[in-house]
Amino acid sequence: MAQVNFRMSDERLAVIDRAAAVRGVTRTEFVLRAGEAAAIETLNERPAIILDEDAWDAFAAALDAPVEPSPAVKARFARRPQWDR
Repeated sequence: MAQVNFRMSDERLAVIDRAAAVRGVTRTEFVLRAGEAAAIETLNERPAIILDEDAWDAFAAALDAPVEPSPAVKARFARRPQWDR
């Protein structure tokens, strides 16, 4: 089993201990639950896209394919910039 050690101020430790007491769990259990919840929330913010091999190949080909600029983009680049006027 892995071990993690923390260094923190007495004030932070007191807050964690009070919260753990409110929940009726140990300091370790409180920190583990809070850390796991934060980790799951973070991972859920970045959805995973799972593709089979054919879909991945099509996706990669689309990323690698040259892009034809839209008429609006072409028009914008055709204009002289204001600082050259």
